[in-house]
Amino acid sequence: MVAIGCLALLLFPILGLIAGGLLAGRAGAEWGAAIGLALALALSGSMGWALVKVARKP
Repeated sequence: MVAIGCLALLLFPILGLIAGGLLAGRAGAEWGAAIGLALALALSGSMGWALVKVARKP
């Protein structure tokens, strides 16, 4: 579960950069990387929250 959040921080911005670059050039690549990073941070945060929630469960 934690590995998914960590790998997403590397993969999503790169995939967004590539997809945005192919679809809309340089500006699209910048937007794609930013959106990919935002999604990766959200996924990582939700995985961290779930890990804390499970750890606190009695």
